[in-house]
Amino acid sequence: MTDRVVVCAGTKRGLFLLEADKSRSSWKISGPHLKGWQVYHAIIDTRSTPRLHAAAVSNTFAATTASGDLASLKFDAAKKPPVPPKLLPGQAKFIKQWKLPSDPRVWHVEPGRASEKGVLYAGTAPAALFRTEDDGKTWAEVKGLSKHPSRKNWMPGAGGLCLHSIQLDPKDSNRMWIGISSAGIFRTDDGGKSWKIANRGITNFEGKILKDTIGTCVHKLLLHPGKSGRLYQQNHFGVYRSDNYGDSWDRIDKGLPYEFGFGLALNPRDPDTCYVTPLEPEGGMYRATPGKFAVYRLRSNGSTSWEELTNGLPTEGAYVSVLREGMSQDTLDPAGVYVGTGGGHIYHSSDAGSSWRAIASHLPPILSVSAAVV
Repeated sequence: MTDRVVVCAGTKRGLFLLEADKSRSSWKISGPHLKGWQVYHAIIDTRSTPRLHAAAVSNTFAATTASGDLASLKFDAAKKPPVPPKLLPGQAKFIKQWKLPSDPRVWHVEPGRASEKGVLYAGTAPAALFRTEDDGKTWAEVKGLSKHPSRKNWMPGAGGLCLHSIQLDPKDSNRMWIGISSAGIFRTDDGGKSWKIANRGITNFEGKILKDTIGTCVHKLLLHPGKSGRLYQQNHFGVYRSDNYGDSWDRIDKGLPYEFGFGLALNPRDPDTCYVTPLEPEGGMYRATPGKFAVYRLRSNGSTSWEELTNGLPTEGAYVSVLREGMSQDTLDPAGVYVGTGGGHIYHSSDAGSSWRAIASHLPPILSVSAAVV
């Protein structure tokens, strides 16, 4: 079957799947799969027979990845899961002082490039990058990142010290980017042996614009698949774009109601279009919409202009959160955009954001949303 859209919704109570044909007019839902697990992220690998990979956390069974064919939905946990390194003394002290999450977790799973059969990457907390070459059965730490000289100074954000964003350059097998809260962005150009800090132009917690140093809290990082070197990030302090592979960043959030947010999605056919869901921070701890839920779309043709998108979204009494994995897009034309909320609702637009409707309601709190065409 082709042109079937499958949306993976990771929640605090398992994994739910929503399916539709390419019209995206009618959806059916199944689940919960991985019942009893918190699914921080789930993604469908379409490089061959579609397989689903999930980052799963349990208060009983710790953290692991689970993988299975999409057709059978029979999942096997990793035989050798990603086991993140221990917190360094300064990091542990900071987490204890501020009562931040410290349990090991897997935050994100990213399929390798089209030519890298069986290769996947995973990000964990405490922050580390892992790689597998056998479709998620056994994982090995990418030591080049863990040995970065700045590691002793990586400090946690409110979600802990987590590596949550992994982006691979499809044209260069040696180049990739990762995002760590709250150290920032790192890039490798040699397949993970060495890593360069890529935070130039980003504002830190003291209001200073960084050069080649750590200390900024990236919330989500995405690489545009159709334009070399074009990256976007939603940061604790603003939305940014880079056109030089992350060597430097330009701030593009002027016109948004808040600089703070987590969600980020792109239009695969238009490198100048991105979507965000600003949240009212109130000192960084409120983190919800102010009674009106709106997605904002940037379509830039030499100038930056944000559009408030509310058609079909709740605009009264909507005090909702959208987490860092809570937005996604599909590859159809026009692009479908998806947003999941902490209240268990998934909203979908089949016209690149111009209109929205709920395609799932009353799910457990949604941790992640990802869409694939299979």
